Order: sequence, then structure tokens, then C-alpha cells
Amino acid sequence: MNPANRLAQASFTAGPAALLGGWLLMRPIDGDLVPGPWWTAAHAVWLAGFLAFGVMTLALRGMAGPVTGGGRAAVTGTVAAALFSVAANVVQLVIDLYAGLTAVDGEAMRAVFDQVKSYPGVELIVYSAGAQLFYAALLALAFLLAALRRVTLVSAVVTASGVLVLAVGTFQSGRDSALVAVGMALMWLGTLLLGRGSSAAPEGTAPIAGRQAISRSR
Repeated sequence: MNPANRLAQASFTAGPAALLGGWLLMRPIDGDLVPGPWWTAAHAVWLAGFLAFGVMTLALRGMAGPVTGGGRAAVTGTVAAALFSVAANVVQLVIDLYAGLTAVDGEAMRAVFDQVKSYPGVELIVYSAGAQLFYAALLALAFLLAALRRVTLVSAVVTASGVLVLAVGTFQSGRDSALVAVGMALMWLGTLLLGRGSSAAPEGTAPIAGRQAISRSR
């Protein structure tokens, strides 16, 4: 089995699973700024998850295959936005890990974050719009691929449902809401379906699982 294909297939599971796993690891400290093993474990899992999301985004671009005209510009721009946001989240999680490992309490952690956010553009790019852009880009990319018949419409709808439930849960009830976990679980199911692609996909744009089957038959 091609290691690249194996990594790509795993990313469709690992990214969303890590989101939910990190959320669960934060429950013992109620999602608060509390340095220690729970904070470190949760943020390490989230860091691995966003690295997996980067791999998944590249895999989705590969599934799009050759696209011309406006479709190409839309796919390329959406993928670029997703990767930019993945990078922003990776930076944020590295900072979070540093704060958790070096601070003695929540107040010291907050001081680290305040110092980092004092630099121009950091809060906007790393902690707010830039970090959240990934979810909008994933939603857009799912529907672009569905329009190109590279993935099923069902997979795009389930992914979008997960993103929307996650957003509603976060902004209405806060990140500790159970609705956030429901959104993550739906998003996980959606990306699993995205990774399977569509039986109508043109030759050369086989889903990840299909590519592995082809590789094993050679």
C-alpha cells in the first residue's frame, strides 16, 4: 500500500476525530485555562488533528483532478484558504501548548496570550477569523467537489451539517456545549463520506479508498 495513500485516507478520519478527542480531554478541566496534563494532551491532539486536516485538504484537491476555468479558480482559492487557516490553527496550538507547559496557573497563561495577541494582526489571523476560515473553506470545498461530481451530495450535506451545528453550538452556547460535540461528530461522518468520493468521478480522480484498492491489485 502506498504510504501517501494510507496517510491521505487516515487524514479523513484523524482530523475530525482529533477535534472531538481534544474536546473530550478538556472536559476534566471544564475547558478552562488550567495548565497541566489535560490541557497539554487536548492541545497536542488538536495539533495533530489540524496537521491531518492539512493532509486531507491536499487529498481533496487531488480528488478534484484537472479543473478548468472558473471551477479551477474556485477550487484553488478554496484550498488555499483552507491551508492558510490550517497554518493559523497550528500556530495557535503551538502557542497554547507553550503557555500550558510554561505557565504555573491560569493567570500566567492569560498573560502569555495577552502578550502574543498584542502584536498587530495576531488576534485576527491566529485566534479569530483566520482560525475559523478552515470550516467555511471545508464547507465550500465539499460543495464544489459535489458540483464537479467528485464526491456525493450526501457527503457534502453531512459535512456542512456538522460545520453548521458546530458553529451554532460555539456561538450560542460556547465551546463547552454538548452541541459542539454533536457538530464535530457529524463533521467526522461527513469527511469519512467525502473520502470515499463518488462513483461518478471521472477516471484519474478516484477516491482515496479506491486508489488503495488499485494499488493493492498491482
